[in-house]
Amino acid sequence: MAVSYIPENKVFAVCTYQLSSAPQKFSHSRSTFNVYYENTKQPILTVDDRNVKVEFTCKSPANLAGTLLAFGAGLAVGALVFLSGPVGWIAFGVGAAIFVGGAVATIKAVNHKCTDPLNGGQWFLAHNSVKINGASAITRSSILKCGNSGVLTPFFDEASANAAASSIASKNKWELGINVVASFGAGFFLPGAFTGFGAASVAGKIWLAGGRFIAGFAVFSGINYAFRGGIRWGHENVGDVSDNTTYDRMNNHSENVVNRETGKIEEQDIDQNSLWGAPSKPDDFVQDSEDIIEIKKESGAWYKITSYKRGTVAGKITNIAESRRVHASNVNLQRQLANLEGLSRQQLRTNPLARQLLTDLNNGKYPEWRNAARFYNSGRMNPSMVDDGQAVAAANSKNSLKSLASNSVQGALFLIPFIGTIFSEEARVDLAQGMAADLAAEPGGSKLVATTPVD
Repeated sequence: MAVSYIPENKVFAVCTYQLSSAPQKFSHSRSTFNVYYENTKQPILTVDDRNVKVEFTCKSPANLAGTLLAFGAGLAVGALVFLSGPVGWIAFGVGAAIFVGGAVATIKAVNHKCTDPLNGGQWFLAHNSVKINGASAITRSSILKCGNSGVLTPFFDEASANAAASSIASKNKWELGINVVASFGAGFFLPGAFTGFGAASVAGKIWLAGGRFIAGFAVFSGINYAFRGGIRWGHENVGDVSDNTTYDRMNNHSENVVNRETGKIEEQDIDQNSLWGAPSKPDDFVQDSEDIIEIKKESGAWYKITSYKRGTVAGKITNIAESRRVHASNVNLQRQLANLEGLSRQQLRTNPLARQLLTDLNNGKYPEWRNAARFYNSGRMNPSMVDDGQAVAAANSKNSLKSLASNSVQGALFLIPFIGTIFSEEARVDLAQGMAADLAAEPGGSKLVATTPVD
């Protein structure tokens, strides 16, 4: 299938990290070019062109600024509540210093420019056999990964680009707000974690001083990796983007590219789920400092989540607080059933999604839903079955989240970053769905097309 090349001034850019609600337009980075689309103001872009005409407001620096401000404020207030004397004033001063650091980061976030991070990024899925001014051409199929980890794709239809950009910005603003709340809570409760420091053993002091935070980051990273993987598994297998090419490529595509700093060839991916990553906000280290959570993958999409409670000041695990099996598809089932809400019996009888869910029910995929159905009919879906399914899926999702929390406020704070992960993942889905909408609205793209889009 032929696919369009990318002319400047004609193609919109949408980014998974944008906080601004409007798309921008891709721009050239090269100083010289001689291949144009329709006029000299529309050069054909290549992998050397990694820029946009107007800067996006990016969630990456905004997230750092907001969480530093919140963590510093929480730490200062928590020091006054939990500590006294010189130690309390020292902690208060540290919190105030972090708050000032957050203010400086806020100024930088306001003045953030996309140019440097984008120039440090990489185009994937280029048309490598077609060179324009010595560089591989890019097409509608190409995806740009920014140095700040955002993913940008080209849109030809302005309405589709506007819709995708607005939805992504909304998700990112929710994520930012959630992270600010989590960081304030983490800062507020942190001083209380040191109240027994003076009476602790040497091992206890080592644990309280730093060991617990290193272990906490490791455990949190592992849990978030599994949680994010479960969300992506659901979208790829039963979600609205199960057959979406863009979403599949974001999750699974990698290429051998030349590292511009070292000159060495290395494998890079677009946006695969990774276990380890640099901490991006203060609460990454302290979010689970009271509880240790272990997550193990079982058969299929099932995960076993076990919560352990710290029993001594040295961090010795003394008992299991709670253990539960969690299924990755609860959120996706809720989304699917929401699409069937309000449909009549006749509409459900012919609806493809309703027919597929009925087949899944009859094959035993959702036993809890089937057992809870008041008027189960193996021959056709009915409105009461939809209502009962929504109730069961909502209850399962609620119970799954409860299994990650302790009975304390700190336990509730432990959950907040996972909610932020949901919004982050949904922003990626918005981009993939927006690309599908763009292709449907503007299937021809530009008049300059490649017969082999990727090689």
